[in-house]
Amino acid sequence: MRLRLRTVLTALALFAGALSQAQSATATPAADPFATCDQRSDKAPRCVSATAKLDRAPAVGGTAALSVTVSSKADVPEARIHIDLPNGLTWAAEPTGFTTAKKETAQPDEGGSVTRASRSTDLDRGQSLRFTGKVTAAAAGDYAIRVRVLPPSGYGLGTEQSALLTVGKTAANSRLGLDSGPYATAHLPAGTKVGRQTTLPAPKLGGLAVPDSASATAAAALSCVRGSFNYTDRDGNWQSSVNLQVQVWDEDPANSDDLLTVGLTDANGRYRLCFDNSTDARGGQDVYLRFVTQNGQWGVERDDDPWTFRSGQRDNLGDGTTTDFGDLSPADRRLDRSLRVYDVANTASAWTPGDCWDSRDPDCERIDFNWEPGQTEGTFFRPSEDEIYLIDQDADDRNVVAHELGHAVMDDLYDDNDFDANCGSDHQAHKQETAECAWSEGFGDWYGVAVFNDPVYRDTVDQNINVDFDAATWGSVRTDMANDPWDNGDRVEGRIAGALWDLVDGGGEAFDDYNDTLDNVWYTFLDDRPHTFRAWWTERGGNGKETGEAALGALYQNTIDYDFRDRLTDHVSLSRPTPLVDHNYRFDTTKIFWSVVTLRPPANTDYDLSLYEDSGQSNLLASSVHTGDATDFVAINSNRRDLGDYYPQVRRPGGTGTGDYRIEGDETEGLLADTQTITMGANRLAAVWDVCLSARQDVTLTVTPSAGSQDAELYVLSADSGGSDNVANRTDATASSTGHGAGDAEQLTVSLGDGCHGVVVVNRAGSGSYTITRS
Repeated sequence: MRLRLRTVLTALALFAGALSQAQSATATPAADPFATCDQRSDKAPRCVSATAKLDRAPAVGGTAALSVTVSSKADVPEARIHIDLPNGLTWAAEPTGFTTAKKETAQPDEGGSVTRASRSTDLDRGQSLRFTGKVTAAAAGDYAIRVRVLPPSGYGLGTEQSALLTVGKTAANSRLGLDSGPYATAHLPAGTKVGRQTTLPAPKLGGLAVPDSASATAAAALSCVRGSFNYTDRDGNWQSSVNLQVQVWDEDPANSDDLLTVGLTDANGRYRLCFDNSTDARGGQDVYLRFVTQNGQWGVERDDDPWTFRSGQRDNLGDGTTTDFGDLSPADRRLDRSLRVYDVANTASAWTPGDCWDSRDPDCERIDFNWEPGQTEGTFFRPSEDEIYLIDQDADDRNVVAHELGHAVMDDLYDDNDFDANCGSDHQAHKQETAECAWSEGFGDWYGVAVFNDPVYRDTVDQNINVDFDAATWGSVRTDMANDPWDNGDRVEGRIAGALWDLVDGGGEAFDDYNDTLDNVWYTFLDDRPHTFRAWWTERGGNGKETGEAALGALYQNTIDYDFRDRLTDHVSLSRPTPLVDHNYRFDTTKIFWSVVTLRPPANTDYDLSLYEDSGQSNLLASSVHTGDATDFVAINSNRRDLGDYYPQVRRPGGTGTGDYRIEGDETEGLLADTQTITMGANRLAAVWDVCLSARQDVTLTVTPSAGSQDAELYVLSADSGGSDNVANRTDATASSTGHGAGDAEQLTVSLGDGCHGVVVVNRAGSGSYTITRS
């Protein structure tokens, strides 16, 4: 199913707001105002529909009456209606109540601009409104008059319908609708620059048409044809059509035409195909080409037949010659959308591991897209047919096409063993669903962006979706949906898509510093066919793939917490974002001395630090909860405790305050000599030494900064600090000196008994070296 906008039941909200405060809390809830809307789309309910009809096909200079009907199955306020005439058509009389304006457009089939007639109106449930106008054909060409009905946010999807016509110089050359093909080709304008792909999958020759003539390798008189096939993208740029089927035909008036040979275009959309030129009794072959949107792995169809474009004909080709058919494209720019869909599938095939969608298949399964101009059925994958249905305009949204292809690929990977995704009619990328729905849709979301190596999912044709799966994390909101907050966890499809992305993107985010291979992610789908993300993760571990702390960080970055414990490395501070939920860490002690875990909160913000003995955090050893933006720490006396693993936790007391913080784990610098110097950068938080005595004595300690920006705090923890657990916080310090400020020394004198005592220097701010003296 397709990523969609949230269907906010605004009508229900308004109704509920008007209820009397005295109304019973047990009153029957209002009926769903969108229950009768079309639920087949995989975006959201569609409550509006439109038709557009011309009463005739005008020749150049002629006029035709345009009739537009707009219907609604729900009450929709302030629906916008647009009727766009492409360049080459003009309004003889716009519909009553509409205003017109010229709008620039990049769509190639609209000629650079449209004349838009627009108005807004309230639509009532069950209502149909009819608008009429007159259109003048100013120039010959193939046209699509597009009608769009756009509801406000919260009232479901918009709709688009087209009235197709061809305007000729005479009425005999004009027609409504689209003929049955094959469709004409045209040469690219001179000097046209065409985009070229740099990578593509190996050609997949299976499933192509079978030539009638003998094999070219046994030909008595070998001749060849060459050229390229191209199309325009949604922005009007020329692109090469890659892996497109090319058929070479011999025209035979007396009998049926003969298929001479068949092949695929290369990475530049070019082809060179050779055939036996000796089989035509009348002389050389009379050759024309067909370009077909189908190969052994994917196809784009209209009524179960692939789109076919026919070239002009070259007669009586000479033996041994190579005939250049030139750089061709569809003559009808309205049909470029079929090739845009085809190209998305090509890009996806290049990205997908293996030669087939399912690399375990001995023969590739072909996945077909059902698309044609004006199509309103879609957008979804229909497993019973193994086909994807696209509404007309969705051909221009590559992420939408790839998302639906992702569903078809999953169906192939699972060998058509479908599981019930339990997706309702209103699933959303950022909201919680069933685990099965989140898995199915999350895979589609991920596939829909991963094949382009771009984590941003865009659906801009009939709604305004713009979701960055890589950027979404704890506390994120949907900026494209009035800052609606994201839900968290592995039952949110967008979180799954983000986690799959982060597993292979190389890290570089707060909690995600992991970089796996695509194969390690992909083949768990293929081999185990899990029904939920949790099951996929379990199977991944069972297959010997990484599921430890490094990989768990990629999940946690996307709010999927499978007991992630962010590991602290000795003397390395980590910068982490606001702890909207408690942040959990792991710190291992390896030296039989004092160690310290330190937390530096953002300015004017209070975060607290706790230390647990176990990963499950049931055995609290100590907490440091100093108020304000003071630096908290918890120290571990491994002179008396066993070495091992500890589990710090950072939280926001009262759930308030925001800002990045730093956390650091430090093992001992060793025994403190009479004078010792340590360099501490601005992000180094603390250092700890041991002072070991055999009898009680007074000890004076001084810490002196080398730079005026450095602000030190000095603490001494006696061997007995922290009680029987031998874990102490800053308030357990036997002595401290903290108040002299930046650039000044801190000094204290303390009486210490026998044992090993901890000396902690906290670097509140600044960068430079500290000199610590003991006397």
